[in-house]
Amino acid sequence: MKKFGIYFSIFLVGLILASCATVPIGGGDGNGNDSLNDVIINTFVNNARESIEFLAYKDGKDGEWQKLTSSNGVYKFEPQAADGNYSIYAVNESYENDNYDIQIMNLNTSEGKEVPINFIDWTYSYDSELTLNFGNEFIDMNGAVFYGFSHGFPWFDEDYLTYQIEEINSGTYDLVILVGDQGSDFNKIYIDRNRSVSGEESQAISFSDFTTLDTYTATTTIPGAHAGGELFVGGTTGVFTWFDNDRNLRIPSSLKSSDDLYVLSVHKSDDDYTRTFTKYKSYPSNIEMLNTLPSEYWGMPTFDNNTFDWAPYDPDIDGHEIRFYEAFLKNEDWSIGWTIILSDGWLGDSSNYEYQLPDLSGLEGWNEDWYPNMDSLFPHINFEAISGTESNLTKYLDPVAGMEESIFWYRLVLSGE
Repeated sequence: MKKFGIYFSIFLVGLILASCATVPIGGGDGNGNDSLNDVIINTFVNNARESIEFLAYKDGKDGEWQKLTSSNGVYKFEPQAADGNYSIYAVNESYENDNYDIQIMNLNTSEGKEVPINFIDWTYSYDSELTLNFGNEFIDMNGAVFYGFSHGFPWFDEDYLTYQIEEINSGTYDLVILVGDQGSDFNKIYIDRNRSVSGEESQAISFSDFTTLDTYTATTTIPGAHAGGELFVGGTTGVFTWFDNDRNLRIPSSLKSSDDLYVLSVHKSDDDYTRTFTKYKSYPSNIEMLNTLPSEYWGMPTFDNNTFDWAPYDPDIDGHEIRFYEAFLKNEDWSIGWTIILSDGWLGDSSNYEYQLPDLSGLEGWNEDWYPNMDSLFPHINFEAISGTESNLTKYLDPVAGMEESIFWYRLVLSGE
């Protein structure tokens, strides 16, 4: 998936981008029975690939919605529309008692034909646990432990030298531990690359295995803007820390890997909107000056009768082109959420865009609650324009070093509020 889960611009992307963590992508049914023309949809629940409650697709803008089934989280269809457009409507229960996460994607085959969709299930059961046993040399230190999506911040004393990484599934991630004297910044780092966990395991942690950590500065001179950086060790384990003087964690050169990904962002918020610029690097310079923001000139989109209306956006940054628009809706009690992706390839060229949320009534397995009721929506709606240097939309779900991304995020207020 997207590595978008931890750094501040993620709340803007919402994304699909979920964070900002990597969804493992593997196309096909595993048996080599796939046409090169197939669109392959991989669905993940808490980063484990599995089938979901409901998934349907539409071939072309004027096609009929068709339901797809899967037993392993791999769905596929062969697109026939001459223009390459297709749409996906994916639903999974996110908690219990009719809580649903709904993702609607409108894409074009020219932008990619393998689509990962990640869901969070708060009732999900996990099959593994890693217990870390720290030596006495850690007494009176505080720590930060990161493994995949899991993180915790233990404080060590004579009675507390054990930390359990819970709620994880069997898999392989980089294990990262930071430590420092209580009341001070972290100053030491330990990395266990490609640490596999299956079932209940334990590991002894020795202070002699730690290395002095490094930092870099991410800053900006744009008035009212804020800059910062985050790190995904091995590209998958999100690590976040707090240092003074605009400093951010950097892996010492003796421990670094080409798979590490640094996310450097600057953002500025105004009354109704926020603008963000992000660049991805495998290793940052000592000082990263972030003085770029996308254009502030874009009229506010509107939403009425389950229909969005907006003008195209131009980020006005060299090398950046609009890639897709994204909207987020919630109902009043936040039990149902909708994420809508509208790619530039699917929309085509126009001086103005209009999009009505689809109603799949009559399709097997459809639930009428999955179509928004305007009278019971949460009054604030997010609508974003995502631009960048990469034409392959999958890269925005799973960013890579060298690419840049810019976001203009509006908070829409429903009429009458």
